[in-house]
Amino acid sequence: MKVDTKALENNKKEIQVECPVEQVAQALEQAYKKVVRGVSVPGFRKGKVPRQILEMRYGVEVLYDDAIEILLPEVYEAALAEAAVEPIDRPEVEVVNFAAEQPAVFKFTVQGPPDVELGQYQGVEVEAVSFPVGDTDVEQALQEMQEQHARLVESPADCVADGDFVNLAYEGFIDGEAFAGGKADDYTLEIGSNTFVPGFESQLIGLAKGESSEINVVFPEDYRNEQLAGKPAIFKVEIKDIKQKEVPALDDEFASEVSEFATLEELREDVKNKLQESASQRERSTLEGKVVEAVVANAKVELPEVLVSGEIDEMLEELAYNLSRQGFPEEFAREYISGKQDSIRQDYRDAAESRVKTRLVLDKIKELEAVAVSDEELEAKIQEMASFYQQDADEIRKKLEEQGSLEVLRSNVANEKTIKLLVESALQVAPAEAAENDQAEATEAE
Repeated sequence: MKVDTKALENNKKEIQVECPVEQVAQALEQAYKKVVRGVSVPGFRKGKVPRQILEMRYGVEVLYDDAIEILLPEVYEAALAEAAVEPIDRPEVEVVNFAAEQPAVFKFTVQGPPDVELGQYQGVEVEAVSFPVGDTDVEQALQEMQEQHARLVESPADCVADGDFVNLAYEGFIDGEAFAGGKADDYTLEIGSNTFVPGFESQLIGLAKGESSEINVVFPEDYRNEQLAGKPAIFKVEIKDIKQKEVPALDDEFASEVSEFATLEELREDVKNKLQESASQRERSTLEGKVVEAVVANAKVELPEVLVSGEIDEMLEELAYNLSRQGFPEEFAREYISGKQDSIRQDYRDAAESRVKTRLVLDKIKELEAVAVSDEELEAKIQEMASFYQQDADEIRKKLEEQGSLEVLRSNVANEKTIKLLVESALQVAPAEAAENDQAEATEAE
């Protein structure tokens, strides 16, 4: 196989590949075995027509399309290896010559990734952030723990009050007709949570257990169900039960029930330590984001539309997945996205461009700094994932291998190493600047 490569503008390459006659003959033979299965010729069983008879009747050209389809993947792979390029889009393919007993010639025009012109990426200056943990934060966390372990008890009052948890049956009507999704027989609603249609909860206040009533509401104009948006409705409701939330006392007994600690002070200290650890992680994450943002802002790169469009496609997939996780049927999520495709794509464009540019810049830095991930580092990451998800590391590795995602994980680890390199470089600048500022202040004081 002969390969000739020619560089074009805008990181495109034209690769011409010549396949020997023997390779063409093999492809034609494979094509014959495929084509003959659907051919009927008098005197022969279907699928058993000899190749010579087939070519005499239909011409050898009947095999060309399938033979080319067989050859192209192998030829294209050789072309990419010769050009040493990772294309960001499908190639333009031209069949220059293809005929029996002749060398085949194919021409591929492939688009490589864009040039990235890095600016300063080592020792960039960013403002550090701090998220101090105070006593108020600790007490708030303890109160949240109290709320999580609260229980519902029968209300001593006869009527619904703000803050109660009401178990009710209801059915909604618009223009006298019941509408889909507007009925429940055993629904618990916290009064004052504002989780129902505006005005619904307030009209329950004062109703007694066992009492029935009609609630008048108007669905918001931006209601998620467009068939109900902006329409007035009547809900027939029945109060089945009224309960109140009972929050446990914040004492040693509470601490021993909800944790491994015997006293409230021990629990409080543990909560404080965890909040400080979380704050440190948040500070590091914020710093990483600022450093990467500064490095990317310093770089110049022309973003190919194919990469931006592809990124938007991925973001739409993420949106559909998130909607399904929120309980929306997958079909609804797909229809919702499809119906607002143009506006959503436009809304996502800036974020997509930022993500693409960030990825290209980090890839360039990885290349310049020769950032690599060893098998040992990859294994360590798998062990870390196993610990986080509380799963067996071998099972995670097996799943990644089956999905063909091991190299994706390796690339992600390389990104983490690159960002760490950038942050450490930025942190080395900060102490030096602080020392210079201290010296300047001391000189000024003198």
